Amino acid sequence: MPARAPRPETVSSLQLTNFRSYQSARFEFTPAATLVVGPNASGKTNLLEGLYVLAATKSFRARDQELVRHGQDYFRLAAVYGGSELALGFSTADGRQTKQVTAGGVKKSLSSHIGSLRAVLFEPGDLYLVVGAPERRRRYLDFMLCQGDRRYLGVLNQYRRVLRQRNSLLAGFQTGRIQDEIFAWDVKLTSLAGDIYDARQRLISFINERADDLYAQVAGAGAGIELKYLPSVAGGGYRESFIAELQQNLTSDLAAGFTTIGPHREDFITLFAGKDITAVASRGEVRTAVLVLKLAELAFHESGGGAPPLLLLDDVFSELDQSRRRFLMRRIGGYQTVITTTEADAVKGLKGDYGVIKTGATA
Repeated sequence: MPARAPRPETVSSLQLTNFRSYQSARFEFTPAATLVVGPNASGKTNLLEGLYVLAATKSFRARDQELVRHGQDYFRLAAVYGGSELALGFSTADGRQTKQVTAGGVKKSLSSHIGSLRAVLFEPGDLYLVVGAPERRRRYLDFMLCQGDRRYLGVLNQYRRVLRQRNSLLAGFQTGRIQDEIFAWDVKLTSLAGDIYDARQRLISFINERADDLYAQVAGAGAGIELKYLPSVAGGGYRESFIAELQQNLTSDLAAGFTTIGPHREDFITLFAGKDITAVASRGEVRTAVLVLKLAELAFHESGGGAPPLLLLDDVFSELDQSRRRFLMRRIGGYQTVITTTEADAVKGLKGDYGVIKTGATA
């Protein structure tokens, strides 16, 4: 695939204040690729994490309070994106945790900010995407959908609120009238769960339409790569089955003290030649499948129009063999990309004009 010319909607600089290891630091990025080079524990991933937090409003590896520099009570991130400032601040002052986003100096809600700066992250932990815990796979689907459609984020937040209400009722049950009390929550939960299921299934279909071709591009041959969604209910229509099982499972939900079915417990598996990839594929084949999922994430955001996403690669080249490195190098053309690495030689073959940021042991 020919490289696309970078577009003007890029991040030109990032200011970090009291964020992780940085007391105050400013970095500039090229519209194409920027290498962040330095030894381990020199602040490379902290810098990249700052960009991700600014896009996603939360970290991929820590809680908000853990991002505040030791001895301080706040952090602030500010980037110039497309010529305008995007900023996010978090404070623990006065014993309260507050988070605020501004765009061009104007306050925005966190939910309205999601998708303003879209980002695709590829980090070493993603190599466990197809073989690790279901939570990681749900997060993969949900974050893609949230960045691509704010309506999905609204539905997901509503689902979580209703789920908390239902779980609270289950945990605090003291009367014999719970069937009457809980039915209204069951109806609300069913409607929202159905919307989440539909959106995830559409996304799975989008990925499946491209997965085997992407795999062939990486590996030189197709392997029958396919994602299969695993709903928590069986039967024909998802909504009809869901509300029926909520009612049937009431006794077990009461015993557990929480809702045992729903999108918050659903998963997908990756099939390789028709079988679960974890049972039949080699380590290299699994890594290729994970690379395919990240490329599908890029394709999904491109399909929605607007600026291409910011691509963040956190020390992944050391985890890939030469052929996969070369392929990824060819594919990142046209995306603004930030790459962390301990050695610039790890990304040999990077073409075009690119910038270099060197981090020191005391960054």
